[in-house]
Formats: sequence, structure tokens, C-alpha cells
Amino acid sequence: MQEIQRSFYTEVKVCSPIELIPMRGRKPHYFTITPADVPVLQQLARSQTRPWYQVQHARIVLAVAEGERIQRVASQVDCDPTTIWRVCRRYEQQGLAGMVARAPRTGRPLRISPPATSADCPIGLPGTRG
Repeated sequence: MQEIQRSFYTEVKVCSPIELIPMRGRKPHYFTITPADVPVLQQLARSQTRPWYQVQHARIVLAVAEGERIQRVASQVDCDPTTIWRVCRRYEQQGLAGMVARAPRTGRPLRISPPATSADCPIGLPGTRG
């Protein structure tokens, strides 16, 4: 019986705990920028006249493409890591034009009511009778 146990132990491969546990967190996603977009993104990132969201999105895309970690980029531009992922996915799917365009907002569209007339106001407007 000892012969069997001894041969059993010699055939078993001993694994370290690191090999058994899968890596936690998101898998690394390699992000690349097209060479034609690099100068445009650099110009946007330095701009002082463009809308702030365009400047921020350009800085995000450039930093992630250089290999910066998502958490570090989020702390540098002072936003949520989800925003970083969303901006990068928009660039990948829609390109530079999609990243720079304003994202459509959900919900009811804004409406401006027509100006009030004297018939609508029970008190009346200045300069009218009523």
C-alpha cells in the first residue's frame, strides 16, 4: 500500500497559490490613437478657448494611450474612472469627431414657454389696462 501512495505523491504537481487565483480587476485593454489624430488631440489638450469637456476628453485619450492607469488619469483630471472608460470607448467607436461632439442627453427636451400676454395675466402688465 505504501508503494501506491508514494507513486501518487510523486505524480502530483504542486501549484503555488498565485497560479490558482485569477487576477482581480479589469483586464488590461490596449488603447491606440491613429497617427493623424495625435496632433489634433495635443492641440485640443492645450487649448484655452475650446469648451472644457473637449479639452478634458483630449487629455484623457492622450494619457490612456500613453499607458497611464485609469485611476491615475481619473485623479489627474478630477473625474470618475467610469468617465475615462466612456470617453475611450467613444473614441474607439466614433473616432475624433464622436469624442469631440456633445453627447446626447436623456430625458425630456427643454422648452421655453411663450411670453406672457395681457390676457394671460390677471393683474396686467405695466403700461396695459386691466
